[in-house]
Amino acid sequence: MGGLLGLVAVARMFTGPFQLAGIPVNVPLNPEGSFGLAMTVLLAWRTTKHVEAPVVAPTRLALAACGAALVSVISQTRVVGLYFLSDDFYLLRQTREWTWERLVPLFTGGGGDGFFRPIGLLSMAVNAAWAGNDPRLWHLSSVILHTSNVVLVTWLAGRLGLRWYTAFLAGALFAVHGTHPEAAAWIAGRFDLLAVFFTVGGMLLFTFERRWTQLAALACCLCAVLSKEAAFVFPFLLLLMLRLQRRPVRASIPFFVLTALAFLYRWILQGGIGGYVSAETGRPSAFTLGLGSTAKVVFVRLWTSLYFPINWSVEPKPLLAVLALAMVAAVLFLAARSRPGPIIWFALAALLVSILPPLHLLGGAADLSGGRLLYLPSVWFCLMLAAAVEGVPGKAARAACAAAILLFHWTSLQYNLDSWEIASREVRKICSTATEDAPPSSLPGYIRGVPAMANAFPECLRPDAPK
Repeated sequence: MGGLLGLVAVARMFTGPFQLAGIPVNVPLNPEGSFGLAMTVLLAWRTTKHVEAPVVAPTRLALAACGAALVSVISQTRVVGLYFLSDDFYLLRQTREWTWERLVPLFTGGGGDGFFRPIGLLSMAVNAAWAGNDPRLWHLSSVILHTSNVVLVTWLAGRLGLRWYTAFLAGALFAVHGTHPEAAAWIAGRFDLLAVFFTVGGMLLFTFERRWTQLAALACCLCAVLSKEAAFVFPFLLLLMLRLQRRPVRASIPFFVLTALAFLYRWILQGGIGGYVSAETGRPSAFTLGLGSTAKVVFVRLWTSLYFPINWSVEPKPLLAVLALAMVAAVLFLAARSRPGPIIWFALAALLVSILPPLHLLGGAADLSGGRLLYLPSVWFCLMLAAAVEGVPGKAARAACAAAILLFHWTSLQYNLDSWEIASREVRKICSTATEDAPPSSLPGYIRGVPAMANAFPECLRPDAPK
């Protein structure tokens, strides 16, 4: 049944909207998500309990990480040419007004906007010192940071027991996953990039079991939670990793204590949990999520975005439809033939833990808006698929599955970046021609799901704003 739903989604890409047994199929989010959930359950069900993790030679793992980094750089080349969008202008003004006298208040005062992300803001202040108002340099920084995360994901995959070639697949798939433009191509996504950098980096350091690496991992944990709220799951991810490696779970206690203290400190500064405030209730939106919405996100829309990261604002091209068919076939083959190791359960549990902080904001939008919220969860999704590929018998079958999955997600990323380029050109045009006395009659907050003029117009008209 799950396979048929996947084919329904692919058929929609080939034919356009149609009806199936009297049911209209316009934007196939539910078939996509149901397919993804069914395949995930099958992969988890087929897991073998006892698989001896291979010891991967550091040189091979280093080569795998370099290969994944190359994939990342090539796939993200277009990002460097983008202009600033939406919240970028506000953040740029903050960095232009930065002085080192503000360093201590950055860590001792509340965020003022419901968030407390001093490491992220400090990173932008340092970035501004050499990037100025040049969007190319700012986006180059984002590509470098995203590529650094790709290297860390690859290396962590190898340390957790994947062979070098499937560790490469995990990193390469993370490099090109279609939900990532909002984190890697938007300056305001810097907080997500840093949260993953410190989270994955800290977990990687912890695998080396030396005193200094444990202390460095603890420092990474603190930097992660001071970069973005999503990283407060760090100790829980570490606990899952300890269970996978059959190490004493008491080693995670310092991380739970540190995270609890950081959360308490943040609570005191913010005067509460903080976060976005609902216009209807006046309370943080975390308290407005209903049971039905939660179930829909967890059981359908989450898997829609992870398996089919497609911006449905525009019709998919035929090439994307062909590759989607190949991807569906590959995943069906994995679900039928793969016998992955216990790392599948770790990846699935880590994924579900990682969606908890942004759960109230996840909706699986058809235009992939909010995709940055899946930046950390997608780490574990890529690890899960890589582990599934490793569990397939036969080199040729593994290579075919890996190629089909990777090519589909590469093409999805490029397809989604088309919308970012269009939005970028439109925002540059508006900011260069409009004036305060004669603003555009209609300012697009979003263009094809891409943050455009929301929160941007007054800032982009300032004399010191980038032109």
